[in-house]
Amino acid sequence: MGETTFAKKYAAPPVKEPLPKDEEHTAWRKAFIVEREGSAQSFSISVRSTDGREVDGFTAALFLRHHWIDRSSRLERLLLHFSNGGIYVEGQHLQRGLDALEEGKLKRIQMQDSNEIALVKSHNADVRKPEEKEPVVSRVVISPSIKYVLENDENLADIAKAVKEDYANNTGGDQETAR
Repeated sequence: MGETTFAKKYAAPPVKEPLPKDEEHTAWRKAFIVEREGSAQSFSISVRSTDGREVDGFTAALFLRHHWIDRSSRLERLLLHFSNGGIYVEGQHLQRGLDALEEGKLKRIQMQDSNEIALVKSHNADVRKPEEKEPVVSRVVISPSIKYVLENDENLADIAKAVKEDYANNTGGDQETAR
């Protein structure tokens, strides 16, 4: 075997051993984060926005039922009903997240941006079995929103007032830490 030239050594992608399926690293954030530790159950279901700045959710113990809307269409719609609100999820291959929720293992629903969605769809094109395809979450709506709860719950009026004052004083962020 001949020696590899300097240019080929750095231009060619490194040859790596494949990782075990559980340790596989992907170029996108997972749509559903699942609790894997034995029989431990998730305390809450967190919903993250695409930029990661907004986090909301419900206690897992308050889950009542689910309802599929357009399950077999190109864009699946899933409604998760909790005793104090609901989560509406749009995407593809959402069954894995629903299974995890029913088992008490779902920890997070991550809304993905357009780049991540494109990467997942590209990955899914090579996978034949539908149950092995990676879920895509393109949109999540939570009702009632935390803004609505703060504005309409008299017990939380002080918190709502503090949040509004902080936002007004700092124009949405802390200017001191930004410097």
